[in-house]
Amino acid sequence: MGPDSIHPRALRELSDVIVRPLSIIFETSWRSGDVPEDWKKANVTPIYKKGLKEDPGNYRPISLTSIPGKVMEQILLGAITSQMKHVIGKSQHGFTKDKSCLTNLIAFYDNVTCSIDVGQAVDIVYLDFSKAFDTVLHSLLLEKLMHYGLDKWSMQWVGNWLTGCTQRVVVNSSFLNWQPVTSGDPQGSILGPMLFNIFISDLDDGIKCTLMKFADYTNLSAEVDTSEGRATLHKDLDRLEEWANKNLMKFNKDKCKVLHLGKHDPGVQHGLGSTQLGSSSVERDLGVLVDNKLNMSEQCAAAAKKANRMLGCINKGITSRDKEVIIPLYSALARPHLEYCVQFWSPLYKKDVDRLERVQRRATKMIKGLGSLPYEERLRELGLFSLEKRRLRGDLITMFQYLNGG
Repeated sequence: MGPDSIHPRALRELSDVIVRPLSIIFETSWRSGDVPEDWKKANVTPIYKKGLKEDPGNYRPISLTSIPGKVMEQILLGAITSQMKHVIGKSQHGFTKDKSCLTNLIAFYDNVTCSIDVGQAVDIVYLDFSKAFDTVLHSLLLEKLMHYGLDKWSMQWVGNWLTGCTQRVVVNSSFLNWQPVTSGDPQGSILGPMLFNIFISDLDDGIKCTLMKFADYTNLSAEVDTSEGRATLHKDLDRLEEWANKNLMKFNKDKCKVLHLGKHDPGVQHGLGSTQLGSSSVERDLGVLVDNKLNMSEQCAAAAKKANRMLGCINKGITSRDKEVIIPLYSALARPHLEYCVQFWSPLYKKDVDRLERVQRRATKMIKGLGSLPYEERLRELGLFSLEKRRLRGDLITMFQYLNGG
C-alpha cells in the first residue's frame, strides 16, 4: 500500500463500483493538469542489495505510491512512449519493448568479438553512474521533454506530478518525517524508467566508439591497436564526463573499470576526467561474468555454484522427495541460474558443459526411486530435456525472434 492506505486487493474487488468515479478523476486530472496530493506522496521502503546490512548505502529506495495514481501513470506511459519513440535510440535496451539484458549483451559483444576474431585489440570501459535514478534534476528533465516535443497535456501533468512531491522512509511500521523531493525518478513508479530513458537519451550524442546502455548501465568499447583508436576512446570519455557535469550527474569512478581484450592489447590506461580508471581481468556485465579471455568459464562456474547452493537449500529444507515437489522447486529456483542469458554465454568447453549438467544430474537424483537409474532414463521418466538440448532450443527461439524483427 501507498501512503493513502488503499490496498490494491480492495481496488480489484471493488472494480465494478469504482471504475466510473476513477475514470472521471483520471480525465479531470488529465484535462486540468492537476495531480491529487495523495499521488505525490511516497513511502520509501529500503530493499537490501548486497554488502553490509548495517550500511544504508547498500539498500535500494523503493517508493510505494498510491495505486490509483499508478493506474493513471500506466495510461500516460502509453501516450508518452508512442510520442518518444524517436528519442530512445538503438543503444538503449533497458525498459524498452522487445529488448532485454540478453539483447544488450548480444548486440554489444557481437561488435567486440568480431574485432577480436580478426586480430584487433579491444578495450571495454564499464561505466557506473552514482545514484543515477535519484539525481535526475526535475527542471532538466522537463526541459528535455519540452525539447523532444512531448504534447502540452502530458507536459503539464508530468510537471505537476514532479512538483511538490514528498516522501518518508518506512521501516518496520516506523515512519520518519515527510521530506520534499526535488530530484530523482521515483524507483517503483510506472513513469520513472521511461522518464529516465528520455533524460539519458542524449548521452551518446557525438560518441564515435560503440556505446550500449541498459538504463544507467553504460558500456563503451573501441579498437585500441592504433594511436588514433585510443585517442577516439579518450575523446569519447571526455564527452561523457562533460555530459555528466552538464546534467548534474556523477560517475562512480571507483566502480568504472576497463577490460583489455585481445592478444596484442597494449594495456593503455584510460581516464575519466582527472581520474585514471582501474583495469580488471573479469567484470560482471548485467549479471554475467565476462573475462579477458572471453571463454565464459568463470560465468559457467559461478552459475553452477549458485544453482548448487539453491539445490542444497532445497535438499535441507524440503523433506519430500516426490517429483511433484522437487521438479517445480528445481525449475523455479535452481535452473534459472543456469539459463539466465545463456544464449550469450553458452559454454564452449566440455568441462563447462559437464559442470552445468551435473547440477541437473544432482537434482534428478534427489527424487525418490530414481537415484539408481542412468541420467538419460531419469530425464525420460521426468519428461525433462538435458540442459544442452534446452540451450539449443533457446538458441533457435532467439534466432527466430531476431529474424522476425524482435
